[in-house]
Amino acid sequence: RGWSMASAFVSNPAALTGGSEKHETIVYSLLKMQFGGDQTAGRPSALILTYIREDKLRIGQTIRVVALSKAKEYNGKIAIVCGEMTSRSRYPVMMFQTRKVVGLRSENLVRVLGGGAEMRVKVIVIGAGAAGLAAAKMLQDSKVSTLVLEGRGRLGGRMCTLSLPERKETGQKEMVVDMGASYIHNCDDTNEVYKIALKEKPVVAVGVNKRWADTELARWFDETTGENISNTTNTKIHLLHWKMAANMTRLAKKLGQEKAVQTDMLSIFEQAKAFILKQQKLELTPIEERVLETIKTRMWGYVSNMTETASELVRHLPQDEVDLEEFVGSKFHIIQYGSGLQLRVAMEDDPKVGKINAKDTGDRLLCNGYNSFLVKYLAKGNRILTNKSVDHVTIMSSQKGKRGRSKVAVRCRDGTTYQCDFVLCTVPIGVLQSENKMSSIKFTPTLPRAKLGAIRDIGSGAHGKIVLRFRPDQVFWPKSTPQLVPLDQRFHILNLHAYGKTGVLCAHVWPPFACNFGGKNDQKAVKELLNVLKGMFWRVPGEGKRPLKSDPFPEPTDYIVSRWNSDPFSLGSYSYLKLGANWQQIEDLAAPYPQKDPRIFFAGEATSLQGIQCVTGAYKSGIRSAKGIMTVMSNKRRIKS
Repeated sequence: RGWSMASAFVSNPAALTGGSEKHETIVYSLLKMQFGGDQTAGRPSALILTYIREDKLRIGQTIRVVALSKAKEYNGKIAIVCGEMTSRSRYPVMMFQTRKVVGLRSENLVRVLGGGAEMRVKVIVIGAGAAGLAAAKMLQDSKVSTLVLEGRGRLGGRMCTLSLPERKETGQKEMVVDMGASYIHNCDDTNEVYKIALKEKPVVAVGVNKRWADTELARWFDETTGENISNTTNTKIHLLHWKMAANMTRLAKKLGQEKAVQTDMLSIFEQAKAFILKQQKLELTPIEERVLETIKTRMWGYVSNMTETASELVRHLPQDEVDLEEFVGSKFHIIQYGSGLQLRVAMEDDPKVGKINAKDTGDRLLCNGYNSFLVKYLAKGNRILTNKSVDHVTIMSSQKGKRGRSKVAVRCRDGTTYQCDFVLCTVPIGVLQSENKMSSIKFTPTLPRAKLGAIRDIGSGAHGKIVLRFRPDQVFWPKSTPQLVPLDQRFHILNLHAYGKTGVLCAHVWPPFACNFGGKNDQKAVKELLNVLKGMFWRVPGEGKRPLKSDPFPEPTDYIVSRWNSDPFSLGSYSYLKLGANWQQIEDLAAPYPQKDPRIFFAGEATSLQGIQCVTGAYKSGIRSAKGIMTVMSNKRRIKS
């Protein structure tokens, strides 16, 4: 019944984190001023001070005070304490809010709120990935008070830059690697992330063939024999594959949307393959079949099994530039095309690494990670709380004294609750689908039927990475070749050594092996990759099929394995068009609700039609949602006026 407040400036931040007797005396006096009485053991003031001394106070933390049998000694009040550097002051503020209660139990709650003297915010953003940070930055830059709640203890979401440690005994320097997103895709004037990069100047390299994980300009190896796959085979199968891909689109168009969403990618690929081989009057050799299967997995199965992916994915792809009638079977045609291809493969060796510039288009590999570039840029100036896993978002009915406006309550798993006017939810599709105890979110009132259908139908796929680092004197693979492709369909190897990261390989891992690595732990998953590398490169010198060397195969000094599909805050690498899903459902997922008075907005790569699966798509969706929130705010102001 009623709130009262007392506040005071503390002369040094150490007062909040332990320190001198002087600072403790200040804290004591503030607590005594609010509660009265002495500071004996078991009293709220003594407990709070203990947390301050031991540096246990955390923003958003709830401290339970027990064994308070004589509540009257504290004037029947519950204490809420917050302390944080504010944007308006060089000193932290300790503010004590108290509320008189009736029937006080023998338990009091002491809550650490944070945010200085002003905790009210207009917008709460759930998730500090590309979408959440982009939206928060736009809102903050537009003077809209915003708070970001992130479930993990770090920022970036599926942009995850990790460090390999310095090892002085082996001469290895500390270096960073991206275990999630690592490319800026489709660099052109329409790409906002690319525009930011041109200002921030991160170190990059142009992707092979201006793509990521390219197979056409890679060097191929048969890991069972150690033999190079010939340029003739590489040329022939890629030419055939492009024709098959174009035919897949034509077949999907004939199906129409209703049937295409129910027809899986593998079946439509097999139809397209049979048609092209029959038309070309070709039969593939066993090696050619394996090369085609590897290309197929990279192109269409890089995040999901093709049997689980809807052929609707390819129904709108351009295909007119591919001549299905052109004959590719003659040796002359293959040699003519292949000679140019071979030269282009050689030209990709020793890739240029340097600060980004506007000369080249296509995909750019970020050599020093997304964290040092985009995450740092977007997070600057934002109010962000980490380790804040949201479990419930509630649109509250209009209340008296609030001018008829609904508010939104956001509850976290640590017991803290925040109120705001708008919520932007940017968690991945896998989290929206889940009932995970660490990350799932309940919405009240329940989400609209169309949005629930989109959450159910859009897929959350698995695309993994395994990073290995070897000693500088143990580099056993071609040092200057960026892309190394085995016939083993599980792996596609990016040679980071060629990009200046000495002794480092990064293997992209495709489904189904990427889905929890077949139940193997990190060590066993790494062993699978090492066996493939050994078969590719650890061979006795010579031509043709060669035996393995008898020398011990090098062991990596460091390795990192990504597991996005089991990470409770991602539950998948990124979204895909699952069998039964359609493009309209991406728009349904992105739609704010309620429709008439939008309070909750959604963003993330899964809500982006043009940028699905990409950081750029996530970024654009965050900007779209921030603009939507500000439009609603502006409309409400006009109505009031």
